[in-house]
Amino acid sequence: MRTRALFYIVFGFLILGALLVLDLVAHSYSAMHGALLELIRAGLQGAAMLWFARAAEVLFFRTSSVSRVEEVRQAARWPIVLVERFSIVLGGSVLLALAPYVFTLSLRRVTTPGPFKIEPERFATVWSIDILGFLWLVMLVVLLMSFWQIVFVRQSPHFARRRFISWAVAAGFFALFTLWRDEGVIPPGAWSGSLIGAVALVVGIAALLLGYRLPWLPHATREGKQKLLMFAAINTVLALAALIAFGGDKLPADEIFERYALFWHSAAVAAFGTLAIYFALVFFSTLFTLSSTELVERKSAEVQSLARLTRFSSDILSSELLLDLPKLAEQITALAAEATESDCAWLELRTTNSFNVGRNNGEEIIRSYASIGEQAAERIMQEAEGFPEAGLQIPSPRGELERSRKPFVIRRRISNRQYLFPNAQQTTENRELHSLVAVPLIRKDEVRGGLYVAKEREDAFDDDDLTVLTAFSDVASLALETAKLVQNSIEKQKFDGELRAARVMQKSLLPERFPAIPGFDIYAISIPAYDVGGDYYDFSTLWDASTMIAIGDVSGKGISASLYMAETKGVVQALAPIMASMTELLDGTNAALLHNSPSTASLRRSFVTLGLVSFGKKGVRFVRAGHTPLLHVSKDGSFRFLQPRGMAVGLIHQPIFTEVLEELPVEVSSGDVLVLFSDGITDARNPEGKELGYDLLAQFVRQNLDVTNARDLTLKVLSSVAEYTQSGNFDDDATLVVMRCLEKL
Repeated sequence: MRTRALFYIVFGFLILGALLVLDLVAHSYSAMHGALLELIRAGLQGAAMLWFARAAEVLFFRTSSVSRVEEVRQAARWPIVLVERFSIVLGGSVLLALAPYVFTLSLRRVTTPGPFKIEPERFATVWSIDILGFLWLVMLVVLLMSFWQIVFVRQSPHFARRRFISWAVAAGFFALFTLWRDEGVIPPGAWSGSLIGAVALVVGIAALLLGYRLPWLPHATREGKQKLLMFAAINTVLALAALIAFGGDKLPADEIFERYALFWHSAAVAAFGTLAIYFALVFFSTLFTLSSTELVERKSAEVQSLARLTRFSSDILSSELLLDLPKLAEQITALAAEATESDCAWLELRTTNSFNVGRNNGEEIIRSYASIGEQAAERIMQEAEGFPEAGLQIPSPRGELERSRKPFVIRRRISNRQYLFPNAQQTTENRELHSLVAVPLIRKDEVRGGLYVAKEREDAFDDDDLTVLTAFSDVASLALETAKLVQNSIEKQKFDGELRAARVMQKSLLPERFPAIPGFDIYAISIPAYDVGGDYYDFSTLWDASTMIAIGDVSGKGISASLYMAETKGVVQALAPIMASMTELLDGTNAALLHNSPSTASLRRSFVTLGLVSFGKKGVRFVRAGHTPLLHVSKDGSFRFLQPRGMAVGLIHQPIFTEVLEELPVEVSSGDVLVLFSDGITDARNPEGKELGYDLLAQFVRQNLDVTNARDLTLKVLSSVAEYTQSGNFDDDATLVVMRCLEKL
C-alpha cells in the first residue's frame, strides 16, 4: 500500500519537474506565453494533482469511509468529526497564504495587457514560485478530497457524486473563461465580465445544491450540533479569509498563485467561495434544527426502548429459561418510563398465575413500580377518582380504562401531597404530579390491567406520547401474555390450548377498521399457519397526511415470529409520522431493528420483509424491502407484478440497505385492483405438491373482477386458493390485502 502511494508521489514530482523545466525555458524565451502554454501548464498541473490525490487516498482517506462505520452513535458523530478536521485543513490553507513572505523574490509588474500580473526577473525566483505553486496545488488537493468526504456523508453515492461533479464542471468553466479573458482569447469588456459573472452564479447555485440536503444533520445529538455550530462558523470565516488571501488583488499569495497556475488559481477561488457558502448553510441549518433536536432524540429513545422491550421478552423465551413474570413486568414499567422520559410509572395486571404478588377482590394481581412506591401510586390513583377531564367525570383511572378500552390523559394536578420514592431512603419529598397517561393492557379481548406514567410538569404529554405508549402497550400486552402462556404450559401442560389466547391477542394487534381512502375500497385478512404467526398488515398516516398500507412477513413461525412482528409494527407506527418518505421509513426501521438485534450466538436473528403502499397527492407509490411484488390487475384483465428493488429489513446495515431501495409510482384507473400478499399465499400447494405461484393468483383475481366489493373479492380469492389446496390449510402464514380503485386518480 505504501509502496503504491510512494509511486504515485514520485510520478507527481516527475510531472512537476517537467513543468519546472518548461517554466525555466519560457523564462528564457519571453515569446513563449499565451493561452496555449497556460492550457499545457494547467494540464500538467492537473495530472500532478491527480497522482497526489491518489497517494492521499491510499494513505489518509481510504479507511475514513463512512460505510465502514456501523455503530449508530459513531455514525452520528462522524460528520461532526469530519467538519472538525476540515477546520485544520482550512486553517492550514490560510497560513499557507503567508508563505511568499518567507522567500526573497525578484519580481516586476507588467503594466501592459498580458497573461500575468507579475513576472520573475531571475531564475531563482522561477524556482521559488514553482515551489510555492507546488505547495498550493497539494493544499488544493487535500482541500477538495476532505470536502469530498463531507459531501458524501450518509448520502446516496450516485446522488452525491452527481451534485459534486456538477459543481466541479461549473468551477472548471469558471476557471477556463477566466483564463481566456486574461489571455485575450475572450476580448475584455462588459460582455466577458457578464459571462464570467453568470458562470460564477452557476457555481454558487451548485454550491447551494451541495448543502441543500444534509441527511446526517437530523441524526446529530444536541451536543454534536453545538460543536457543529462552532466549527461551521469557524470554517465559514476561514474560507472567506482564504478567498481574500488567494483571490484579493495585489496580495502576494494571489499574484504568485495566479502567475504559477492561472487556471487552478481560479478553480481555488471558486472552491473557497463554495466552502464559505456550504458551511454557512451548515451553520444556519444546524441553528434552525437545534430546537428540534430534543424531539428527535426523544423519538429515537422511544423507538429504541420499544425495540428493547420486545427483544428482552424474545430473548427470555429463546433462551429456554423459566419466565419470571413479575421481573418482566418490572422491565416493561422501567422501559415505559424511559421511553416517555416520565418521572415515575407503574403497572397493574390481573391474572390467575401462581407467580402473582398481590390480590384484589379474589383476583391475583401483578404490580410493578418505577421511581415510585406502592403506597404513593395507590394514593395517586385514589386522588384521580372523580377527576373531570375534557368535560367528563372519570369514575377512576381503572374504571375509565375498563369502560373506554382506550388510553386517556389527565393534564391537571393529580397529586398535591408528599409521596415516598423508593430510592429516597425513607424520606419524603414535596413533589407534585401534574400529568398522567393511562394505557389499557388487553388480554383475551378483555382489559386486564393498565400501564400508568406520570410527570411533574404540567401538560407534559402530547399526542405523540399517546401514540408511542399505545404501540408500547400492544407490545407489552403480547410479551406479558406470551410469558404467561409459556409459564402455564410448564406448570399445567396446557400450552396448546392457551396459545389460542395468544392468537386472539395477536389478532387484536391487527387494525379493526380499514382506512377511508378516497377512490379506493380496501379489505385485508391474515391467517397464521400456527396459533400465532409472523405476518401482519397495518395502516398508518405519513408526515404529509397521506395514508400508507403496510404488509410484513417475519422469517420463521410461531411465538418468536409473532414477537418480532409486534416489534416491527411498533417501530413502523412510531416512525411513520416523522419520516419524510417511505424509503426513509424503511431505513429507520432497519436501523432500529439491527441496533437491538441479539449478539448471543445461540439466539437466531430474525428478519422481516415489508411492502408499503402510499396514497397521497403524488398518487399511488410502492416500495418493498424484500417482500413479494405488488399485483396490479387492470379492469380489462391484463396484469403485471411490480417488483422494485429492495432488501429485507434486519439483515444488513446502511448504506447498502439504503442504496438498493427503490420507490415506484403506480398508475391506476377506475376498476383496477391492487393486491398485496405474503408468500404464504403463493407457496400454497395442491395434493401433488405443486405451488400456487404468482400467475395462478393473478388468474384468481381476474376471474372475480366483476365482484365490485373488496371484501367479497378477497374472500373469493381465498376460496379459490383453498380449493386449489383441497385442504384449506396453509403451510406458512398467509396475508392478503386487496385495494380496488373506484375512480381514476
